Amino acid sequence: MTELESSKLFQSITDAETARILKCSKARKKTYGCGAYIFEQGGIPSKLFLLLEGQVQICKDFTSGKRDVLYLVEAGNVFGEIFLFGDKKHYWYDAVATSDVTVLEMPWDFFYHFCSNACDHHKQLTQNMLEILSENNFRITRKLHIVSTSSLRERLAIWLIDSMNENAMVELHMNREQLADFLGVARPSLSRELMRMQKDGLIEVSRKTIRICDRDAVEMLYE
Repeated sequence: MTELESSKLFQSITDAETARILKCSKARKKTYGCGAYIFEQGGIPSKLFLLLEGQVQICKDFTSGKRDVLYLVEAGNVFGEIFLFGDKKHYWYDAVATSDVTVLEMPWDFFYHFCSNACDHHKQLTQNMLEILSENNFRITRKLHIVSTSSLRERLAIWLIDSMNENAMVELHMNREQLADFLGVARPSLSRELMRMQKDGLIEVSRKTIRICDRDAVEMLYE
């Protein structure tokens, strides 16, 4: 499966070994339409999901109608992983397709049981999974750091600095509504604050990117 080559889950695993893993684990490809729920709060976890195509939103909906976006999953990344080695019996968030998606679903019992040969590629897959868990835990910690600040400008400043590349550019993989949900604010409030920051000479906003014009000033916003 050529879609697996860019995934960290199958890093350092050959094509032949990947084929054996997919057969042994009984992994299956599945497609979902835009807006479909791949799993929902309250469901019983039993699989690890690897996104092959499209984009998935990891979020939590509240009875008030508010949605908290935890993060977005891009092609090549896994999700549902925090339940893999834990003792949680039910999902406490949703996974929603924000486009048409193709997903590889792997029963997670496979990660717990090694065959009698103790295959090196099985060990490598589990090691890769542990590294992914560590990286994703760090991502959640960053999210907590962002939402714990007192003002929207501070939240934006932390998110911008964390997300920028070496050219002080932030590529927008979320639309304005998703970003507002991620930051825990109303969309109109987010739009107004972005325009204020642009007017103050801190950033330059375009449809797909945000350029940080004064990095030092932006960093000072949350010191």
